[in-house]
Amino acid sequence: MKYIQKQPTPAFFIADTAGLTLWNEYLASKKRYLKTFILANEQFGLCCYCEQSITAEQVSSHIEHVKPKSLDIANLTFDYSNLLVSCEGNHFNEIGDTTKNTCGHLKDDNFDEIKFLNPALLPDISDYFIFDKDEGFIFASAKDTEKANYTAYILNLNGKNNKLAEARKIAKNAFIRNLNASNMPFEQKKAKIIEFLYDDSKEFISFFRYFFKAI
Repeated sequence: MKYIQKQPTPAFFIADTAGLTLWNEYLASKKRYLKTFILANEQFGLCCYCEQSITAEQVSSHIEHVKPKSLDIANLTFDYSNLLVSCEGNHFNEIGDTTKNTCGHLKDDNFDEIKFLNPALLPDISDYFIFDKDEGFIFASAKDTEKANYTAYILNLNGKNNKLAEARKIAKNAFIRNLNASNMPFEQKKAKIIEFLYDDSKEFISFFRYFFKAI
């Protein structure tokens, strides 16, 4: 997970939600516009939790209330600072499997504010996690093991049948394979890696930054 710097509440969101009290009163077309804005300006096209590449299409993502709105409907439903965009949690399902088994949909209302690591509030959130560099698994670091374990568990950040971990591994192996096939001198390869690591839109970027942290 990586830090997501929220922008000031956009004027269009204030106008679009004026007078609304329930989330289902908020038009789908307006929600899609909001997702497009958040993905472009705050999340750089990635799920707020697992960092898969997503779009604003309904089949790809949903607006995520980090702190579930059910805990305080009057104040949390349209609190922009509490809104992120999560994947649908089914990217790597087997054919016929319609379950939503990671990220926002899995978390749902299962939420302990004291334990949950909110990517919109913690600039150092990546320090709470480590990765298996070979297999792509995410684990708690020693920074706060209880909170990191809780967060990774309720979001299922390794995925059903470890499919998310496998996707990180595949992405890493493909990147290294392409880099090695380029026949560039070592210093050019190093520069290419550094350029890649500065790009917040790269899928699974926190894993790549951990993998190449010695660069």
